[in-house]
Amino acid sequence: MRTDGSPRAAGTWWVTKSTHGAAQPPTTTTTGHDAEIPLLAREGLFPPWLRWGFTTRHGGASTGAYSSLNLGWDVGDDRRHVRENHRRLGAALGYDPRMLATVHQVHGRHVHVVRTPDEARALRGRHGDGIVLAPRLRRADAREPRSGAVRDEPATDRRTLAALVRVADCCPVIVGALEHPVAAVLHCGWRSTVRGLIAEGIATIARVARDPRPALAAAIGPCIGPAAFEVGEDVALEFTRRVGPEVVLRGPGWRRPHVDLQAAIRCLLVRAGVSERRVFVVRRCSFGEPADFFSFRRDGHDGGRQAGVIRLSFASATAHAGR
Repeated sequence: MRTDGSPRAAGTWWVTKSTHGAAQPPTTTTTGHDAEIPLLAREGLFPPWLRWGFTTRHGGASTGAYSSLNLGWDVGDDRRHVRENHRRLGAALGYDPRMLATVHQVHGRHVHVVRTPDEARALRGRHGDGIVLAPRLRRADAREPRSGAVRDEPATDRRTLAALVRVADCCPVIVGALEHPVAAVLHCGWRSTVRGLIAEGIATIARVARDPRPALAAAIGPCIGPAAFEVGEDVALEFTRRVGPEVVLRGPGWRRPHVDLQAAIRCLLVRAGVSERRVFVVRRCSFGEPADFFSFRRDGHDGGRQAGVIRLSFASATAHAGR
């Protein structure tokens, strides 16, 4: 495996590094007779009911500037290719793309809660930047034998929920509860980051899990890196005020300040209650690695989109709760 961030050879996988420096191989996801879908992820970060990953531009059907796993519908790509790309990703993670929860992203802090596949489908086109998956549960008559807690059970026989946010320099963030079948995927551009999307997403998880301080883990996906993320003084001031001066960088030869968006998100996750040791960061730059990622700042609007995606299995969560 390559550990230097260079493009992968055929059949190999990148190794991503956590912020503590330990090499962590991504999970390998294949789809039967389909092309391999590379997903940047860390095995064991979340409970078994949550499958997840950050896509790259590899493994899809699109061509040219959209080559190959473009997941954006409104960027000029052939819609037949985009549909096929979503089909491949759904097959890789085990969900029906027709029931995938997505939103019209607006760089705000609104988070939607999805409890059924029908709610997921109905969400499309609504404004927002975060989606929390929380299956609609009923109170079971039985209690856990040791704790006496009332056990929740799925009220539907449809066994999965899935959600996705699209990015092309903004940062996809996944947050999952470790003791409840609840997870969020968040679209963290600079505006939504300083406007409180991280805190809102975690507060929504706590509310729907009925746990004021849930144990959480989080994954921060590839985005524009600090060397490329030049900002104006007004944006730098927002990050200094809302996060801290340590995420605003001023280097020799830089005319303007730069922001470390992943570091800012990590700080806000920890501030909102995620343990530092349970935050996984994929330190990859969408702008600086054109062979592997799409970038809005580099390619403009009419370039591709990668994604952060989550799939929650009711059956796995129920089996875990019954142990």
